[in-house]
Amino acid sequence: MLLLDLPNEILARIVMSHDTASPFDVGLLEKPKSALGPRETNDGIRLMSVPAGSNRQNALKNLTLTCRLIRAVALPVLFKHAVLHPLLLSDFLAFLKKHSLSHHVMSVVVHVSGHYNHIHPAWWARLLNEVPATRFSVVAPPEVFAELANIHSWSNDAWAFDMPVQVLRFDQSLEATRTKIDYDDLPNFLVGRPWECMVYNEGSSLSAYTTYEFFLRRTPSLLTALHFNSSAAGDALFANLLQFDFIAIFPFYNHVDEVLKCIRKMKRLQKLFVKLCPEPGSTAFDDEMEVAGGALDVHDPWNECETSWMLIAHTVLFLTVEGELHELHMDDVKIEGLRQNLETALNDRLHERWRYREQGSGIWRRSLRGGQGEAREAREMNPA
Repeated sequence: MLLLDLPNEILARIVMSHDTASPFDVGLLEKPKSALGPRETNDGIRLMSVPAGSNRQNALKNLTLTCRLIRAVALPVLFKHAVLHPLLLSDFLAFLKKHSLSHHVMSVVVHVSGHYNHIHPAWWARLLNEVPATRFSVVAPPEVFAELANIHSWSNDAWAFDMPVQVLRFDQSLEATRTKIDYDDLPNFLVGRPWECMVYNEGSSLSAYTTYEFFLRRTPSLLTALHFNSSAAGDALFANLLQFDFIAIFPFYNHVDEVLKCIRKMKRLQKLFVKLCPEPGSTAFDDEMEVAGGALDVHDPWNECETSWMLIAHTVLFLTVEGELHELHMDDVKIEGLRQNLETALNDRLHERWRYREQGSGIWRRSLRGGQGEAREAREMNPA
């Protein structure tokens, strides 16, 4: 029997066997790289749909080239996770419309390499209106995020940090995707939709440790900018979030404190995920040490990390009473050399109100106990 003689249901199963999670999300815990997506060249903008070498993308794309029947089956799977550039938006939307693919798109990643505020209607509003994806990610330099949020970047030290791009990811409910944005009364990007989950990957701060009095450097960060600008849109975003993931590589503890002040505004937050160190198999630390040529004190990043744990514990205790937080996930327990110190530090501070699920899990869950003493302590920890 020939392949094309098989029932459509069997062909669909064959195609679906090549489907996987978004290749972009797989590498979300690593240092962001600008080479993952569309890039501008001398002869225009070329679109790379997902990271080069993706087995998922190669297999599905090859299937679309076989024949018309299999192409019709494979295209909806291929475009379940899409990547584009703002200047290619019209072509992208036209292709989706031609092949009736819009409602098959579950996640979209937009690589924004520069400022595109001259585009009308705003590229992000048009994308959200026409593609009902529940997951929306932006890969961009820190200053682009500040522009999208319509705030001052609040940092003159970007030169000290190796952060060419950062990642901001939002999740929304299926119901929220049906809401239409008014182009003539454009909301702030941060509240363009009632986002429920937010992931922010800032990248690595390691190169800044090589500068004189590194602790005085201000990290180029959307969260820092939102905090110091007292952004109303930022506060509205924080107030609606149910889950927040913060990912960075050895951020300074004073910067983590700025991030935590934003987190304290997330009163509806139920799950908090924090990652402050590279992945166990990452060479990021060794690579930075080699580039620094001995100018980096190996103890500094780890000391900043340990201080940050205490600050995180304080914020968790605050949200225990003042918010709805019920799960904390510290991803760095995956690092064998850190595990015991991290677990001990958090358990010592949280054990009366939180329960550690199991050793090595990195997950603490809120216990049901409470009291007026906890409320008083939480208020005392709330900064003026």
